[in-house]
Amino acid sequence: MGSHRTARAVIAAAVVTAITAAVVLIMGFAWSSGGDRAQVSYNAVDMRAQMLDNGDLRITQTFDYRLESRGTPWRQMFQQYTLSSDRLTTISDISVTDLTTGRTYTQDTVHSPSGYGDAGWDSECAGRWYIADITQSESHPDPFDPELDALTATAVGEPAQTKDVEIGWNIPSTRSAKSMRFELAMTWHGVATAYDDVVALEWEPFSALNSTPAARVTGTFTFPKGIGESNSWAWLHTGAASETTRLDDGSLQFTVTDLPGGEYINVVVMAERQPTSAVSREQAGRMKQRILEQERQEARIASNARQREARGRLVIWLIPAVLALLLVVVALIGAKRACAQGRRHTEALEYWREPPDMSPAAAAALITDVMPGIQGSRDDRQMTSTLLSLVTKGAVAIYPGSAAGYRGLDLSRADCVSIGQLIASDPRREADAAGMCTLVIMPRVYTDRAGLQLCRSESALLDVLLRASERIGLPVFDFGQMQAALKDWRQGYAWLRGFEDACNAEYQALHATVPVGVGARMLGGAAMIASWLTAFIYTAAVGQVALALVISLPLLFAATFAAQVSPRQAFTAQGEAYADQVGGLMRYMEDFSEFGDRGVFDTVLWGRYMVYAAAFGISDKLMEQMERAYPQLADPEWANVHASNDGLVYWSARRRAMRARGGAFGMHGMHAGGSFSSMVSNSFSSVGSTIRDAMPQSSSSGSRSGSRSSGGGGSFRSGGFKGHSGGSGGGRGGAR
Repeated sequence: MGSHRTARAVIAAAVVTAITAAVVLIMGFAWSSGGDRAQVSYNAVDMRAQMLDNGDLRITQTFDYRLESRGTPWRQMFQQYTLSSDRLTTISDISVTDLTTGRTYTQDTVHSPSGYGDAGWDSECAGRWYIADITQSESHPDPFDPELDALTATAVGEPAQTKDVEIGWNIPSTRSAKSMRFELAMTWHGVATAYDDVVALEWEPFSALNSTPAARVTGTFTFPKGIGESNSWAWLHTGAASETTRLDDGSLQFTVTDLPGGEYINVVVMAERQPTSAVSREQAGRMKQRILEQERQEARIASNARQREARGRLVIWLIPAVLALLLVVVALIGAKRACAQGRRHTEALEYWREPPDMSPAAAAALITDVMPGIQGSRDDRQMTSTLLSLVTKGAVAIYPGSAAGYRGLDLSRADCVSIGQLIASDPRREADAAGMCTLVIMPRVYTDRAGLQLCRSESALLDVLLRASERIGLPVFDFGQMQAALKDWRQGYAWLRGFEDACNAEYQALHATVPVGVGARMLGGAAMIASWLTAFIYTAAVGQVALALVISLPLLFAATFAAQVSPRQAFTAQGEAYADQVGGLMRYMEDFSEFGDRGVFDTVLWGRYMVYAAAFGISDKLMEQMERAYPQLADPEWANVHASNDGLVYWSARRRAMRARGGAFGMHGMHAGGSFSSMVSNSFSSVGSTIRDAMPQSSSSGSRSGSRSSGGGGSFRSGGFKGHSGGSGGGRGGAR
């Protein structure tokens, strides 16, 4: 692989990958914090539940609210629960604390937020909490007294009475808030049921009716003293991503991430019944094995469903990635082969001292393949070098200055010395010579064109000049006149296309190169498209920015590199010989002043050198080398004697002399040279969970993949599973 081509391919791949990465991150951020964000949500919820000896639960919940701006201010937070005579009879011992300000709220009756202005609400209602019966209506709640309105406990399975209650607290009028933290503490009564062998209960802090999403929920369930991991069991039911841990004292700790609205959290626990059990609700019968079997069955069903879903996601993720990977691998193999074909198989000649065996236009095309990074476009170099070649062959002549400055002179018969003296004698002519050149079509073109021995490209360019002369009406014209004459020339493109076709035909006639790397570039392009598609699928369809970053972007980089590094042409054996000529001549002209055996100044040879220097884009470098090698060129008298028979060499020599005097004409008048971190973290976390969930259950024992340990008295160390819901409480919360 050529070092220039490899460097360009790396840069191109890096740029494409960087742009795609930026798009992926923007899309991912928009996806994670999209416009459908809930107006009220929980940044985090922490819950602690202590099971008491009598079967009640002492619960402390910490809510971290996020409130988005809306038309009206936020004034009230609430949590709603369902009382049932067979699992939760009443809620008492309530306290509400604003953890942000440290203020402890006081109990009051219900106040409607819509009935107050901001000032009135903040002074009369804020800082108060209430509990109300919303069984009949949320908008018109009834008073609720935890003792007087408590339900009478009934056995499990008997017809149960129910009530819906709301615990709310009034906050100061708030337009929006990124974080407001409150602690709600309370006691739930009549939650547990004592059977002959175990005490069991279900605690559902969030029910399927809860519409407020939570980024993270943590909880701890603690058993009464004397109950540990060996004689208790605990299960977490939820469809969200979760992890659970049993501590040595039997406590269950759980973490749920990205809990959406409509998803429940239900904690099922049971412990061996102690002789000193004080649970008020009792029911005959043994329940341990029935609960264990029910949980095993639900866990097995949930695990199978999760594995099917995870494997389906993996298939969706892997199919486009594998396709892109295969395309990338084949493209890289093809690029390697193309680079091997494009590599020179012979040692390049260091120097070549004669004009190459090809037209200037063909040399301008070939040097682009021999030495990537040549200055100037190929088309410009072909046209300039061909025009200079016409000058050296006597088809045209070029003089500094505009055509108006030569009015009255017969430039077809003029000599360089007399024109140079004329320019040097008049400052106005000297200034005019600095920015314009006049072209003369020599009479021989009309009388003996065949004798000029022009190649195809030279003849085609001469035709263009002749048509310009016809439109101007004179055989002498400057480039300004030519540009004006050709500005509205509708057929001009056909003549110019004829020149371009002639240049291409001459280059093709060399049979110097053959096309290579077409397949590698096509496969690389296909791999780029496949990589972009995977990035879009991972980011927009399944919301996995992590997959796009670690899979799609490396594949895209490799695909772009393969498409860019493949050479388009490889040299034939004949082409390598031609490549030696143009490459060696270019190096020779760039280093000419270092040669001690350069010999007597040869005007004709230097004229052809200047032609090919224009084809190679090194006219300035050649001039510097010529001036270093022949300092006498700075002497106008010497140039008049030794360089006057070749216009290109003469005017190049005079350029230095005029520059020393403050002038500046010459051939160069013709052609001059949520947050991001959390988004990625959540994405990686869910990717890892999916991969783990896709593993067979027998292979994931002891991991956090959803398996359960049946030993140790029912110790449970895994994530939760989507078992049954409907435990005590059925919590649902929000704000208004």
